[in-house]
Amino acid sequence: MATHRAPKRYAMLADRLWDGAADVPQSGAAVVINGSTIESVVAALDLPRDIHKVRLSGCTILPGLIDAHVHYSAPMGPAFLAAGVTTIRDVGNDLEWILRQRARHAADPSAGPGIVCCGHLLDGPTASWKNMGRAHANAEALRRSIRHEVKRGVNAIKLYAGLDLELLSVGVAESRLHRKFTLAHLGNVSAEDAVKAGLQEIQHLTGCAPAWAAGAREEQDRLMDVLIEHQTIMTPTLVVWDRLGRILDRPFHFDARRRWAHPCHLDLWNRYRSRFEPSESRLHLQRAMPHLKSFLARLHERGGIIALGTDTPFPHLVPGFSVHDELAMYVDAGIKPIDALRSATLVGARVLGIESRIGRIAPGMQADLIVVSGNPLEYIEDIGCVKCSVRAGRIFLPKELLCAVRKTFARRPDDAITRDLTGYVEGR
Repeated sequence: MATHRAPKRYAMLADRLWDGAADVPQSGAAVVINGSTIESVVAALDLPRDIHKVRLSGCTILPGLIDAHVHYSAPMGPAFLAAGVTTIRDVGNDLEWILRQRARHAADPSAGPGIVCCGHLLDGPTASWKNMGRAHANAEALRRSIRHEVKRGVNAIKLYAGLDLELLSVGVAESRLHRKFTLAHLGNVSAEDAVKAGLQEIQHLTGCAPAWAAGAREEQDRLMDVLIEHQTIMTPTLVVWDRLGRILDRPFHFDARRRWAHPCHLDLWNRYRSRFEPSESRLHLQRAMPHLKSFLARLHERGGIIALGTDTPFPHLVPGFSVHDELAMYVDAGIKPIDALRSATLVGARVLGIESRIGRIAPGMQADLIVVSGNPLEYIEDIGCVKCSVRAGRIFLPKELLCAVRKTFARRPDDAITRDLTGYVEGR
């Protein structure tokens, strides 16, 4: 499905190749792919004469992109591939459903990106999201859920906003017993307290009150000191806050990339409740964006660890393509394009614990690549000019992927995120 036909062993040649680690791209290099694996990176002039060559003039080859914050719905698969996103981390879903999707994608690259998953959102006494989440009235209930999730084979544990500091600490400790990584969307728990309790990753800049405020540089510095000391990962998802703050902006409705989003998700975006609420909540997010960007840029400059995630499919977040928007926001904040790209490649792979397989273009790594027109290491907007993507050695073309995604539109998705967003917009 939606695959450019190439032999098992072939070479890709472009004007530039960036391996995810180097400070500058290579010119005159080729990637030799054998099956699902990168066999070698060699000078194009040294390629065997008889090897099949895929020539991509005016292009840059990069490692496949990673979105570290997704709530997956099955129709999204082709869109992610079309945007060059070859790996996602699902951070909240129905446990058994997402495990099946993870297995399906591992067996069939055409289904969509590789999936790392957390299972259910593990919440406090009331589950904020009824299908994606699970409620826990006490510590023992939370421990049971974590043990169950671990037994079923999740990659990490996602703790949610309804947990107080006591329950959050229990969740972190129980996860550590089972050698599972923990990330959280914080509610009333401060980032400092969560980090000191052992939390390894924070989503959405939650719990980071100083990052949201003007004139709070000293408080921001103290927060950064804690994050850096504990090597806490930040997945800021700037793009979701931006879109929620500007949900009424008309240009989003004319974004041609919306053709990749399922019609039922477009309908949910159009009916999202914050569109109809008093303007102050939207203005709060709009006013906060410069402060969040400044905080993120300074955290990066000081050596903080930043991974890239989007919170797809919340309003105006087109699957896969919202990664390009998040990258642009990092650069707008003052982060160099190469470092922004690392957050979605090399650094993202390390955060997900799969850096031995993806995140770089090197011999022995899985052949997950994106090829774009232009040079996104110089102009980050070029990351959106996708010529093709490679997932486990198979080449995918956007035009053919669009045909594949449109075939899913006749049927409404029946998955946790779609049911929960529907319940939210309908006030249930």
